[in-house]
Amino acid sequence: MIRDYLVLLSWLCAVQGKIGYFWHITDIHYDPKYSTSRNPAIACWNTRNGMNSGRKTPGEFGDYGCDSPWALIESAAKAMTSHRGEGIEFVLWTGDALTRTTGMSAELRLQCLRNLTDLLSRTFKEQFVFPALGHDDIGVNFSQLAVLWQQWLPQEALDTFKTAGYYTIEQRSEKYRIIFLNTNLWLNTADNRMLHRAGSNTNDNTEDPFGQWFWFQSTLVTARRKEETVYIVGHTPPGLDDRESGAAMLHERHNQKYLQVIRQYSDIIRGQFFGHWHSDTFRVVYSDTGLPVSWIMMAPSISPRTLGGPNNPGLRLYKFETTTGQVLDYTQYYLNLAEANSIRTAKWLVEYTLLDYYNLQEITAITLHDLADRFTQFNDYAFVRYYAANTVSLPREAEQIWGCGGQLNGACALHHYCTVTRLSPQSYKECYSSYAYPLASNSPPASRPCFSPQLLLLLLLVLCAKLLRNR
Repeated sequence: MIRDYLVLLSWLCAVQGKIGYFWHITDIHYDPKYSTSRNPAIACWNTRNGMNSGRKTPGEFGDYGCDSPWALIESAAKAMTSHRGEGIEFVLWTGDALTRTTGMSAELRLQCLRNLTDLLSRTFKEQFVFPALGHDDIGVNFSQLAVLWQQWLPQEALDTFKTAGYYTIEQRSEKYRIIFLNTNLWLNTADNRMLHRAGSNTNDNTEDPFGQWFWFQSTLVTARRKEETVYIVGHTPPGLDDRESGAAMLHERHNQKYLQVIRQYSDIIRGQFFGHWHSDTFRVVYSDTGLPVSWIMMAPSISPRTLGGPNNPGLRLYKFETTTGQVLDYTQYYLNLAEANSIRTAKWLVEYTLLDYYNLQEITAITLHDLADRFTQFNDYAFVRYYAANTVSLPREAEQIWGCGGQLNGACALHHYCTVTRLSPQSYKECYSSYAYPLASNSPPASRPCFSPQLLLLLLLVLCAKLLRNR
């Protein structure tokens, strides 16, 4: 009997040992110029007028019209320690560490990155932080960054990073691999030229800039041969921005090639993790025959400012099975920025957990496809919940200014559905028009309704939910 109990205990321990966690942080956009003693119009490097909600001075933890002050970043680091100080396998840091400006000198950029690196090193003393480059991490060359991050990256990873900013981490004991892409190399031509002029180690949009495509596909071939599962990590994801902010996108050629590669290796890919859009959203990748085969998660930014409207700051903690790489769930944390500034205390709280929030049984391409499909079903609250999470529970007064272009309607739900499920400009247009056309009346285009009766009911559900949330 005792032996049976010992066997059972060892089995339970083995099962428990398969569960791990990792943080995903993105788009910190540290602004060293931020000051609470200045006029809001000049409080930070890039002030967006009118977003300080009428306050006379910027808040201690930030402003919806500014990038991140040090106090906000430091509070996020403390929150990650207090909410999950143990059981962390690694940290994904998906770029755009610096504020969006070309006015920072190379010396200041390097110093800011050094400060952020030191903070994360102190926060995660026993874990590795794996960084991916964002398009605003320019002006510091790959060799300088390799020296800065050599404490986290093995020599094999440093060799490719110093050359072109991409690398892979192989967890040999657990049989999974993480591939870190330098998506700056695949941006559209105009963005690539801008980065080149700003001093980034990039080039014009050739067929295979810095050999990243050859390396990427070779790495996937190796992973399949070794029977490894794969995570893919980068800054700029494929597809369109759900905020329509005009932010940098992948060049169409590289966007399509990326999707083709994902389809080809979807059997070993267990997840894709990106930032860039600043919003809380996801994408579904489909096979050539229309079957959902892979998924992409975009975590919201720590910075409260974005071109397409503000967010509350967010942090994300994933739960996964270490032996298979299967992502089991995630917990989204957020900071109510207005409240934090009011009480002068940063209280990072759980916003939601994915499975419970959307009533999902597991995280797969099929379940996320079904979730997106629920966005346009008037008798389902999925889009109401998604829309609230998309801006990280943004306060009502800011949401009224920015949300869905200033109006909540059925067209908004359709827009988000199409951005989640159609990952090229052409397929998005076809999705939107194919759904909108049958709903349009025979009246002239200027007077056609922008939503159907069913989507009007969805609008009513959205408004009711907002009223209940703000009571």
